[in-house]
Amino acid sequence: MKAKYNKKDMEVLADLWDKTGDKSLVCPQCEHKMVIVQVEPIHDAENAYIPYDTIIECTSCDFKIRAESFSILGCVKNFNLKHIEIASWSPSGSRVLSRYEHILDYELLKKLKESAELKEFLIVNKQVIQVIG
Repeated sequence: MKAKYNKKDMEVLADLWDKTGDKSLVCPQCEHKMVIVQVEPIHDAENAYIPYDTIIECTSCDFKIRAESFSILGCVKNFNLKHIEIASWSPSGSRVLSRYEHILDYELLKKLKESAELKEFLIVNKQVIQVIG
C-alpha cells in the first residue's frame, strides 16, 4: 500500500530525481547516495500509462521511500496553481489529455505552454513533480 505524501514530502521526492541539483539522489537524512528501484508495473485501468512501484533507498542509512512513478512525454496544454494538463500519447499511440496536481514552478509552466515543446514529465503518486527532459 502506498503512503499519502504531503507537499513537503513531494518536494523531497522531486529533489531526489532532480538531475541538475545538488540534492539529486542524495539522502535527505545522512547525505549519502540513494538508489532507485522500479519494482513492478501497477495495473491501473484509469491510467493510459504504466506506473511502477518504485523504491528509493539510501545506501548508508535506513531512509526509504516507496512511491508509484512513471513519466509522460508531452506538452503543457493548460495549467493553474494546482493542476496541469499534459497533451501526449499513450503507449499504444492514442492521443491523451492527462490532468494531474503538480508542484512545478508557475513561470516554468508558462514558458513550457508558450513554447509548446515536448518535454518529459515525472509523475510520482499521481502528482507531476519534475520536468526531466
